[in-house]
Amino acid sequence: MNLLPETPGASDTPGDPTPGNVPVLPRQLDSGVTIRDMLPADIPAVHELEVRLFPVDAWPLQMFWDELMQLETRRYFVAEAPDGIVGYAGLMCVEPIADVQTIAVVPEYEGRGIGTALLIDLIAEGRRRGAADILLEVRADNPRAQQLYIRFGFEQIHVRKRYYRDGVDALIMRLQLEDVLAVHQDIAHDAEPQPEQTDEAGRAGETAPMEADQK
Repeated sequence: MNLLPETPGASDTPGDPTPGNVPVLPRQLDSGVTIRDMLPADIPAVHELEVRLFPVDAWPLQMFWDELMQLETRRYFVAEAPDGIVGYAGLMCVEPIADVQTIAVVPEYEGRGIGTALLIDLIAEGRRRGAADILLEVRADNPRAQQLYIRFGFEQIHVRKRYYRDGVDALIMRLQLEDVLAVHQDIAHDAEPQPEQTDEAGRAGETAPMEADQK
């Protein structure tokens, strides 16, 4: 599963993620993938990907319906290619805290900037909703995912021992949104990505497992 982002191209970058200047959706990435709001009609396809990507900890179908209906505190996105949905992400925000609920990209679309674009949109949505901080969880044994979030300005603030079903600790990471503009501008103006860099994907900020490795 993909873990690190490509540097966004010009059309991948939504600009200053402030309340008055958030990404306008739908928008198309250089890869031809469209980022848009998740609709109720998307839930069956998203759940099919959920079961495929997270076979042990997959959300039940009803949970997606419940999440999508809570418009006051949630927002979910999908990444759609010509052959269907290839990624999705969601944020919960109860001021002053926002939490990354999930973020995932299918392996076939790794390395195309999709995970990066989804994470940028989640950060922008948290700012639009007035959050001071965005929190997420990531596996302690997934350093590549941790580096992704560090690149976006997240810092580790806590450890939850044996949080995952296989006994792995969870690292709690926080992004303080007053610093997000400077971080985002750095990302947008990075040099071209190295060949080994790919997108990230995960659940509740946690990066998805490599092949048979579970969350």
